[in-house]
Amino acid sequence: MSKSWMTAASTFGAATMVFGAAALAQTPSPGTTVTPNASVTAQTTAQTTASAGTTGTAVSGTPSTGTVTTQGTPVVVPTIPVASSVYVAGGTGNFPFAHPAFLRTYDRTDRLVLQGTVKRTFFWGPGPNTPGLLEQYNEAPGGTRQRLVQYFDKSRMEINNPAGNQSDAFFVTNGLLTVELISGQIQVGDKDFVNYRPACIPMSGDFGDNLAPTYFAFQKVSSTNNNNTSNSRIGEKVTQTIDRNGVTGNDPSKANIPGIDITGFFSETKHNVPRVFLDFLSQTGPIVNNGRTENGRLIDPLVFVTGFPISEPYWTRATIQGKATDVLIQAYQRRALTYVPTNPAGFQVEMANIGQHYFDWRYRNAGFCAGQPVTTPTAPVPAPTGTVSGTITPGGTVTAQVSGTPRVTGTVSPVATSITTTPNPTFTSVSITTTPNPTFTAGSTPTGLPTGVPQPIPVTPTPGQ
Repeated sequence: MSKSWMTAASTFGAATMVFGAAALAQTPSPGTTVTPNASVTAQTTAQTTASAGTTGTAVSGTPSTGTVTTQGTPVVVPTIPVASSVYVAGGTGNFPFAHPAFLRTYDRTDRLVLQGTVKRTFFWGPGPNTPGLLEQYNEAPGGTRQRLVQYFDKSRMEINNPAGNQSDAFFVTNGLLTVELISGQIQVGDKDFVNYRPACIPMSGDFGDNLAPTYFAFQKVSSTNNNNTSNSRIGEKVTQTIDRNGVTGNDPSKANIPGIDITGFFSETKHNVPRVFLDFLSQTGPIVNNGRTENGRLIDPLVFVTGFPISEPYWTRATIQGKATDVLIQAYQRRALTYVPTNPAGFQVEMANIGQHYFDWRYRNAGFCAGQPVTTPTAPVPAPTGTVSGTITPGGTVTAQVSGTPRVTGTVSPVATSITTTPNPTFTSVSITTTPNPTFTAGSTPTGLPTGVPQPIPVTPTPGQ
């Protein structure tokens, strides 16, 4: 890598290596045909045929929707139902952003894509797939051992320290989802892990694809435990291949495809990156910054979105829009990148729908591999929400009611401050902007405000982390 890349990568590593850290996969839907070596959802009945001639035994004796994995002996387990008020894949659930910093992070790269102003792939997706959720994080301030997260098609946003500096590049992080899916361990603290199971979910391709490698298969080539590392191969071309089960090979004909020469080596994880992916990570273009459209780096710092590579790049085959297609795929700590040379410009390199894959795996029982014990995931926990009520005066107090918790109070100073809440709060701060003299009720039209001062709106508390 160039010196500037090395500097950016080193800075990133110091800030984020400890915790928190393909694009063509479709949203799962019941009734998909079961195919050999595919993880799919199908209607099942105890001791009966699952679908398309593939048989399995249902856990329950009554008809149910189940996840069927057909690597070896089919495994049929009940799919955990998740209400549409908690999860809708594809960003179509009309969920609000759970924190203003999540919205700012999203807007920076994806707002213009959503509006059709620019023609490029989403970095997050069309919108949130969930409301704000609470997940275990043992280092959370205040001893709550919880942090606020929100899922998107392509990742999960997180806030580890809600009292931190919101202008810091890593106030919002996105999880090491790839590492967890491959290793089968869920990270619940800086050094704390819960054993779960690897995910037999294809990393790329249409839903139910039986060609692309699964996350579990990538255990054989990934550095989730500082293994499977490589030496620098800068100047070489990527011709290595991988199949669904993680068996690697070589296809010299791939050397003629543009952009697959290796131009970067990340010493942090000891893996090489081809030109197409390095160019994608370092690209510039229109972004939204503080509400203004300007040109800048789409990813800044360098590996904020993806993390470091944890595998070498490999060619594979995946079913895309029903057609077997050549795909170059590489696993990173937080994302999986794919390169489809036949895609239109702006969409040749994309990110896997790893946010979908991870949510389905962690919360909906998806991706069982043959021989894995049947487990019941813990249900997702929506973050409590509420609005500030009562009269707010400079230097005065504000009372907020959050569903299911005691009434909590705090102090508001004249200009943009945070409320410290007691007793037993489920959130740690609410930002409210006041002016030197006005008195107003949150959500109403204030009196005494100078012309041009933004009007107050109902405030959603930030859940404790």
